[in-house]
Amino acid sequence: MTRVLVVGAGNGGFAAAADLARRGATVAMYNRSAEPLRPVAEQGGIRYSGVFDAGFAPVARCSTRLGDLIGEADVILVCTTASAHEGLASAMAPYLKPTQPIVLNPGGLLGSVAFSRALRRAGYRGGITIGETGTLTYICRKTDPGSVHVTSALADVPFAAFPGRATAGLVARVRDLLPALDPQAHVLAAGFANVNAILHPPGMLLAAAWIEHSAGDFCFYYDAATPAVGRLLAALDAERVAVARAWHVSVPSFLDLFARIGSTTREAAASGDHRRALQESAPNRHIKAPPSLDHRYLHEDIPFGLLPLADLGRAAGVPTPVMDAVVTLGSLLGQRDYRAEARTLEALGFAGLPPHEVVRALVEAAP
Repeated sequence: MTRVLVVGAGNGGFAAAADLARRGATVAMYNRSAEPLRPVAEQGGIRYSGVFDAGFAPVARCSTRLGDLIGEADVILVCTTASAHEGLASAMAPYLKPTQPIVLNPGGLLGSVAFSRALRRAGYRGGITIGETGTLTYICRKTDPGSVHVTSALADVPFAAFPGRATAGLVARVRDLLPALDPQAHVLAAGFANVNAILHPPGMLLAAAWIEHSAGDFCFYYDAATPAVGRLLAALDAERVAVARAWHVSVPSFLDLFARIGSTTREAAASGDHRRALQESAPNRHIKAPPSLDHRYLHEDIPFGLLPLADLGRAAGVPTPVMDAVVTLGSLLGQRDYRAEARTLEALGFAGLPPHEVVRALVEAAP
């Protein structure tokens, strides 16, 4: 049996651990804080429900100490927010072996590059096999501290390795664990398909007063799917597609991608109506809004989603005025300087390189 270390004990980590264990993998879990792991350790695993029916998935080990777990893993699956990637890489560096592939699920935009650079800065000198998905492979929420409800296991999830020449080999190695992967030429092609960067900020900003008044007591993807949210989502998506095109990457529209991964109906996508696509998203239908604006829908999806997209736009001469406006307003409402936190080309070692040189580095070798 394949031994998988799932890093992260949030919604995505619980879903991944439960899915892998129920399909026969030997699963261990790491989390920086102990509390999310406590019920898993006490009951010996995770209760799950939803698209996998209902059952109990055993988890072999849980720990807050990476050194206790990494050595036993065949594959490392990182299911955390993008903001945690660099710190995790530094923590893994003393224990990682070249034979252990790392998959960031999801990667945010250019997460595998950031992770690889952080490993090197922390002193790791071995080989690195690392890849990233364009979005989390599950739609899921914890229903209690020891249980997870999975409303969708996504299909055709864009994926690439860093460097891109290693993608085919990495996909072959993890295909049994992650059967939904859709290989791309390089990690930008996967990152351009990050639906959350386009999906979450419009609802967060335009429903900010409702979130703060009700502490999130409404269905985020359905109740807040107003015409204005749909228009803002469509405008952000038009800029995303334009930036991708300037980097010679052909990407599906949000509507096509949302339907392809199983998050809305084909009819809604074909209609061209972004509001309808949200309201016909059965897997997301009953997910509550965040209880406050202090949430990853802003803290992750702006600095690790929209801001890198806008930065790539500037590098290729593509204006992104709607993204820029959302970043400015989001920084104000989120009370964070997202521009200072952003995963930019400069921060990743690509400063001054023309787009074709960046792409060559992403395909062939680390910067």
